[in-house]
Amino acid sequence: MKSRHVLVVESRRENLPLIAEFVEEHLLDLGVADRDIFEVGLAVDEACSNIILHGCGEEDGRIEIELAVSPEQVTVALIDNCQPFNPLTVEPPDLCDDVEKRKVGGLGVFLIKKTMDEVGYEYRDGKNILFIAKDRSGD
Repeated sequence: MKSRHVLVVESRRENLPLIAEFVEEHLLDLGVADRDIFEVGLAVDEACSNIILHGCGEEDGRIEIELAVSPEQVTVALIDNCQPFNPLTVEPPDLCDDVEKRKVGGLGVFLIKKTMDEVGYEYRDGKNILFIAKDRSGD
């Protein structure tokens, strides 16, 4: 059986705690393992931060978070009406570079790709849709 929950918020920095609470609360209620909750929460926070800071700015944007949980997997679709942007095209950061010389940014997408088991993107009907999935560990 799959459980589905949806939250729609304005694309504003002050909504990041509300998004985090939404994800954590539903995953806890559904018995998802702590590590999976942490990793899904991290990926959602990074993606929403990027949408807010780089996609919409803080003007008239909207983010819809669709959270679905099955016995095998946690899936999240993040849908926004901001500028088209495929985060999967972002080059991975050079982690071998000296921290002080490293280019700022790029770690969020890297973390999403590393912590999630599936990451997909499409631009449809004027909206960015980022799909992330995490296989559930031994709950």
